[in-house]
Amino acid sequence: MYNYPRYNITAQRTGRDTFLTAHAPSESPLSLAAEKTAQLNALLSVAVENAAGGTFCNLGEETQAHLLSLVAVLAHETLVLSELAAAMDAPQGEGGDG
Repeated sequence: MYNYPRYNITAQRTGRDTFLTAHAPSESPLSLAAEKTAQLNALLSVAVENAAGGTFCNLGEETQAHLLSLVAVLAHETLVLSELAAAMDAPQGEGGDG
């Protein structure tokens, strides 16, 4: 396994798989979800403003795909962090798979 930690992110390579892990010392899942939500809101606001002005359509297909991929990743990260925060707040025996 190759392990490369830098800037609070660790990239690991095991066999054919690559894992990217972000480290957030002293952050709660809820505060990280709020940060991801703010990032997602900013990205979507820019996309909407550009769509209204017609400039989003002027972006190449590849750039549009990258932008939408980033939106999907941020939405997924927000969902997972929110679910983790809810599971941590739930009484024992509720709200999770383990």
